[in-house]
Amino acid sequence: MAYSFPLSLADFWDILPIRELTFDLPEAVEISETGGGEILTADLGTRLWQGEVVLGDMTPDEAADVSAMLDIVRRAGGSFFATDRARPWPRSDWGGSVLGAASVTMHSVAGTSREMRLQGLPVGYQLRRGDRLAYSYGTNPVRYALHRVASPATADEAGVTPLFEVSPNLRPGWPDLAAVTLVKPACKAVIVPGSVQPGRRRARLTVGSSFRFQQTLR
Repeated sequence: MAYSFPLSLADFWDILPIRELTFDLPEAVEISETGGGEILTADLGTRLWQGEVVLGDMTPDEAADVSAMLDIVRRAGGSFFATDRARPWPRSDWGGSVLGAASVTMHSVAGTSREMRLQGLPVGYQLRRGDRLAYSYGTNPVRYALHRVASPATADEAGVTPLFEVSPNLRPGWPDLAAVTLVKPACKAVIVPGSVQPGRRRARLTVGSSFRFQQTLR
């Protein structure tokens, strides 16, 4: 059966024997300097998650799985879900056991699009700086948002948080009551063309495999 894009975490990301992972949200600004020596900045484009994956030494079986799936996502239109393995769940809920089967949804967004509130959380549930959250929005195409919490928030007796700041800013089109993922939150990503290093055979191991990726909103 043919794969459908974006590939699920289980189909691609989770099979990678990742040794090193960069998962960054670089700035997208332009800088200018006035005659008075002031440094001015302005938004230049959309901030997108990107990074680099360096794979560990692979056995022939591991290399066969990885190379086959890399072939799939390197096609035109190929995409996959990517998540930061260093932050698979909230810092105060290792493993996501406290969250359990809670149905977390968006409650509201501040007019600045920098802050949001969640609802449906367990009473007293804590979000801390660095926690990630994800949700989908839009149609044709469906877009996938991934945000990093910048200010801590604790759910009240109704399971609703106060406003808390996230990066990047929330983009237009977020739906009311969008389902929010806090465990293994992921963005849709593509391989940066020309970045794949397939690795070298050394005895019975494949070493030196790597690639770069970037979030896509298409």
